[in-house]
Amino acid sequence: MAAMENTAQERRLVYVRFAHMLTPYIFDAGELEVKDGDLVVVETEQGQSVAKVLGRTTEEDAAGLTEIKPVLRTVNESDRKRLAEMERKERECFNFCRERIEARALPMKLAAVEQSFDGNKMVFYFVSEGRVDFRELLKDLVERFRMRIELRQIGSRQETCILGGIGSCGRELCCASFLTNFQRISVKMAKNQNMTLNPTKISGLCGKLKCCLAYEKESYANLIENLPKTGKTVYLEQGEAMVVSINVINQTFIGKLADRRFVKAKASDIISKDEYLRLSEARQLEQVKQKEIDRAAAQAALAAADGDKEKKKRPSRKRRSRSKRRTEA
Repeated sequence: MAAMENTAQERRLVYVRFAHMLTPYIFDAGELEVKDGDLVVVETEQGQSVAKVLGRTTEEDAAGLTEIKPVLRTVNESDRKRLAEMERKERECFNFCRERIEARALPMKLAAVEQSFDGNKMVFYFVSEGRVDFRELLKDLVERFRMRIELRQIGSRQETCILGGIGSCGRELCCASFLTNFQRISVKMAKNQNMTLNPTKISGLCGKLKCCLAYEKESYANLIENLPKTGKTVYLEQGEAMVVSINVINQTFIGKLADRRFVKAKASDIISKDEYLRLSEARQLEQVKQKEIDRAAAQAALAAADGDKEKKKRPSRKRRSRSKRRTEA
């Protein structure tokens, strides 16, 4: 038991990623000192291969694996020369295969070519909308290069992952840098984030929906639950309103009242229909009371104005005595 614990403690597990592959794999680095980004030679079922170290991992992540193969060594000068020769051979194979595809008018697009580290196998990655009969092309390739040939069909997302590039954000593509799998992306994610549903805005270089739409999916899904849906009728203190638009981040929405006025409100400002009816009744009673007060004030003002007019019409004593003397004379 102690021996097994010591063996587990001695294992230095690392994640590595092979060229033209998105999924990382776990290998045992043993006593080798490897850093993130180092190129290493590993032992696989198909023989030796070169991979890039992504980082360290734990025994918990490797709990379900029956066998963990070792990292043989870091890439040395001899291996680098071998890789350069493989790159030259891959370019030659790529150019020849593309020529034969054009010559045979096959509905396929060649994406990349990968040679095994031992030089006994060549994999051709291609993109096509449907199934392709490439038997004659396979004969051409085998006759020319005299090795094991594999033609592997991939999707547009895998093609972009292999070729790499710069996204609309100005950074290296996620799938070509750090992503380890492709998630299922839907238009609903863009709707929840209140994005403009313009294909050129929400699509990546692969022509599919951007992978980054899924990064904040859960956060937006939780935030949007607190807000009413667009087109729904809600009750506010200002009146009954129809939701025109929402702002998920600010947790606010724009509502259109019955008198065509637009109001900005928060989710906490929404009241129930019963509360709205009670509030409306209270307002109506208040309006009736206010009208009575205004009517009483208007009547008092009118009475006061009539009193002032009567005072002005009543003649003074001096004026009456003068008029009496004039009459006697």
